[in-house]
Amino acid sequence: MRCVRFLVVALGLLSFVVSSSAQQLPVRFLRSFDLSSIFDGGTGSCGDVAIDVAYDGTNAYVAGFRAASGVGPVGILRIDNVLARPSGALSYGVGVTKIFGRNAAGVSRDTRLVYHDGYLYAGFGLGHGSNPDTAIVRLTTAGLLDELWAGDGLLSLTEVGFSRYDSIALDPGFGGSAPALAVAPLSSPTQIIRRVSLATGAVIGTSNSVAPAFLRDIAFSSNGDLYVHRASADANDGIFKAVRTGENTFGTLNRIISFDAGNLQQCTVNYIPASQALPFLPDLLAHNFRPTATDPASFKLFVTDPDGNRLGEWDGSGVTIDGVQVARFGSNLLNVAYYLLPARVLVFVVNGSTGNADRLDILEIALTTTVSGTVTLGDFGGDVTTVPVVFEVRNPGETTPIETYVIRPNSAGGYEFTTSLQGTYDIAAKASHWLRQVIPNVTLAATPVTLNFTLINGDVDGDNEVSLLDFGRLVAAFGTAPGDEGWNPNADLDGDQDVNLLDFGVLVRNFGLSGDE
Repeated sequence: MRCVRFLVVALGLLSFVVSSSAQQLPVRFLRSFDLSSIFDGGTGSCGDVAIDVAYDGTNAYVAGFRAASGVGPVGILRIDNVLARPSGALSYGVGVTKIFGRNAAGVSRDTRLVYHDGYLYAGFGLGHGSNPDTAIVRLTTAGLLDELWAGDGLLSLTEVGFSRYDSIALDPGFGGSAPALAVAPLSSPTQIIRRVSLATGAVIGTSNSVAPAFLRDIAFSSNGDLYVHRASADANDGIFKAVRTGENTFGTLNRIISFDAGNLQQCTVNYIPASQALPFLPDLLAHNFRPTATDPASFKLFVTDPDGNRLGEWDGSGVTIDGVQVARFGSNLLNVAYYLLPARVLVFVVNGSTGNADRLDILEIALTTTVSGTVTLGDFGGDVTTVPVVFEVRNPGETTPIETYVIRPNSAGGYEFTTSLQGTYDIAAKASHWLRQVIPNVTLAATPVTLNFTLINGDVDGDNEVSLLDFGRLVAAFGTAPGDEGWNPNADLDGDQDVNLLDFGVLVRNFGLSGDE
């Protein structure tokens, strides 16, 4: 039996270790975005708290819910070209827009979001149990309401025959049947799940009474098996699985992960078919855990295989590949979306809280190449571990980076980063007052690559040339040390904490040289 676990290491790498094959499958921490200014409960906000996420292959969508009492604004945030954005705090602006808004019931009523084939399906005010505050809509990716879907643009409780909605999910179908939107209520003691046409909003199927009371979320495997997250006043909570037996039928629901969650907490379960992109991996279940009493130990994303065997957990902390240090999650309100690419799986994690930062994190599971070696900082006698070196992966002959890694070498000048890019690329390295060096036509093909860089010193102004401009800046800082007026650390070329004749010697020796573009 394969055992997988999460390890958190530096610079964007969260490693899966698959012990049966002794193969490491790194999970890279691509990006992290602080969404607190957008999910602040204000009039123009997308809600009090971020609760769900979707991805269309280019843009990310984050939905919020109303945590305060009474009816208030909720909505959907679109982040354009999300993987090309640097990590950090986001606010409304170009490419960061609220594409849809409505009022929804509060006191922790849910919002759920699904993307499929060019459309978003959003359920707002879930759990309120009154129409139209509880409703499901179909939207374009620009946020335009499909006013013909379900007859009038709103899939009401009456149209489905439920007293309340509690979850929506994409049902991939069974035995060749088309995908559908699965809608599930909270009821007692057991309940049905309705299948709704993605195209028309009409009910096209009704399951047997399979789901338990106090259902809080559902998910489906690639073959249509059902997963349910239950959170109730009793102790019979956790993740349950029912094997699909027909287009609208499921076998007995069995608990595969046992825990005692808080009654009616916002709980989530997500199925990630990782094996479709990476056949040597199992598929993954990702879920949160919300006990009755707030417990920081539960502020994690938990991961199992499809049978509930524990694989690992992540507390949200780490360093993104663009060099941003991120703290652990501020709450246990977590949800996940995935996107499959050839030999890659993108995982989008949203974490929301009224008292801490709302955030969106992007992880990548992929076949990878480790690039390592040494970087020699020419004419430098200081502590190399204090010098950030910027490594760029570029298309051959181009200067725009595809990926950027900011790494502080170890005491021997060693560095290492891991990329999922496959093919031929140029690799560039530059540090503050050193010239850039580019090693061209490096083959990245899942086997380790060793590249050694030697960087030329003297670029005081960082323009990748050693010129009179650098001479002028060194003269301006001459005779200074840290703390002095006019001190410029980039003029301390040799790293001895003093701008003196030795630094002039370095500049003169390399005067007139330019780095690789």
